[in-house]
Amino acid sequence: MTGTSKKWTEQLRRDKDWKLRREAALALGYLGEASSYPDLVRSLDDPDCAVRQAAILSIGRLGVSEAVAELTKPKVLASEDPATRRTAIAVLGEIGGVAIADVISESIDDPDWTVKIEAISVVSKLIDRLSENAVPESARALVRMLPIDDPDIREKTIRALGEFGQSAMHVLVEALGVDSKCVRSGAAAALGLVGDPVTVSALVHLLTDDSKQVRLSAISALGNIPSLRAVAPLIDRLSDCDRDVRDAAVRTLSRMGDGVVDPLVEALELSRSEEGTAGIIKALAGFEDGRSLIPILNHLGHTFMTVRQAAIDGVVRYGKRAIPDLVDMLLLNKVPVEPLVKDLRTNRHKRNRLRTIRALGELKDSRAVPALKKAGQGEDKEISEAVEEALRRIGSATWSRASATEALGQIGDPEAVPALLRCLRDPNSTVRLRGARALVGVGDPGAAGGLARILKTEEDAEVRLQAVGALGIIGIGNPAAVRACINALADPSRSVRSRAAQALGRLASPKAALPLVKALGDSYWSVRRDAENSLTSLGPRAVPPLVESLTSRKRTVRIRAARILGIIGDRRALTPLRKLLKTEKDASVVTAAKAAVAKLTEIEE
Repeated sequence: MTGTSKKWTEQLRRDKDWKLRREAALALGYLGEASSYPDLVRSLDDPDCAVRQAAILSIGRLGVSEAVAELTKPKVLASEDPATRRTAIAVLGEIGGVAIADVISESIDDPDWTVKIEAISVVSKLIDRLSENAVPESARALVRMLPIDDPDIREKTIRALGEFGQSAMHVLVEALGVDSKCVRSGAAAALGLVGDPVTVSALVHLLTDDSKQVRLSAISALGNIPSLRAVAPLIDRLSDCDRDVRDAAVRTLSRMGDGVVDPLVEALELSRSEEGTAGIIKALAGFEDGRSLIPILNHLGHTFMTVRQAAIDGVVRYGKRAIPDLVDMLLLNKVPVEPLVKDLRTNRHKRNRLRTIRALGELKDSRAVPALKKAGQGEDKEISEAVEEALRRIGSATWSRASATEALGQIGDPEAVPALLRCLRDPNSTVRLRGARALVGVGDPGAAGGLARILKTEEDAEVRLQAVGALGIIGIGNPAAVRACINALADPSRSVRSRAAQALGRLASPKAALPLVKALGDSYWSVRRDAENSLTSLGPRAVPPLVESLTSRKRTVRIRAARILGIIGDRRALTPLRKLLKTEKDASVVTAAKAAVAKLTEIEE
């Protein structure tokens, strides 16, 4: 030990001033003499944290092999002083190797954010160093970092393991069997980056793992290693209890080439799970392969809504290619159902009744549903089962037509308009409703006439509501649409009347002005509100009937008329409004008229 180092050592051991002890600790580090190492280690127990930090820094500069073990002791890394912990981590990052991976990883969960940031930085650099030497030992050290709860570190670790390639494969496969789900999922993700077909069997085994995270990683990895061995297990995951896993399986199957179409079609025929069936349809739709169109179409009438929706979405992806098949699905059986319904109600012979029930099921006409339901209320089990089957067939056919109309509306090709117009005469109101909605999707003005005609005979208020709304969108410039919406202002349903008032505002025909003014006196407030809004949008064309309505017996009409005239701002209304103020006794009407006069006077000036 030189005289200089001896001087600093004495000061470090005996001086009562913490500043001088700190100065001594730092000086010994700069001198770099290994003989001062024991005294610096003793200073790790110094009562002052600044001295302890200086000792840690100097220990790092000495390059003594035992330093790593000393700095990873709990009294250092678990110190109550955050600065001490942070300094130790920084020094360990400089002098430590693979051995410090575990202890530094734990520090990423430190409650102090400065310590956490330092630990993340050190681990990130350590990953870089480990990546330079692609050997199993380095791979094992990286695997131990997979549980680190930091997304950036985890991603970097997985990427580094993937870049090791086949040299890390054995280590990664081993890691698939450990208890930690973080390690299993990370190892699976890394194997996906390696992309070696040898690992397919190991990854397939993880598809039934208890952890969702692991299953997702395995599915994603298999997407990078196309293999027919994985197809059947991936199809099984389409029935997984977790939606994210099901969706991931769909995406992976869609990436595996059209060689999976036939297995998927076969699985679709055998599937008995709602989630699995929907998932298979989604996967098939991704290929837009002609082999899968009919199987998907066959599920438009499925019992479960999720399956029907998947089929609709799938068919839409085929675009114009699907239109002929969808149109065929909308064709109704022309055999009259009424004689069979009558026979079911009057015939008491069981064998005959069973034949009639089955025949009604074959016709798939929803008009037979009430009679079938009544026939199935008896105690005869055979009759009840036959009725149940007939109702199932009718229900499936009805949903098929309804789903087909929805798909045609989303495809949006005018070629489908004639078929959709026929849907407006379907015996089932749901199909008629979807048909009117689909015509809006197609957006062909030529369909307005058919929609207008349906309003004259439609009994279902929901269908009339949809038809009126559709006319307001595609009926612009069509006199029949205007007439139909004007007539709808007298509809028994207040919702239909309200929608008609809205539609007439969009159609913007002068012929709608007077009927809309009359609608200002409707018994329901929403109709009055929508009529007022539409009259406002008509502007000066609505002024004459509005002026005339200022003498209406209904106060609500006079109030709204005065208000609209003020908004429109046509000076023709000024004299009638002033005349109204001379005779009007209702305070609310007077207030509205005065406000309108004030607005018009401002315009006049």
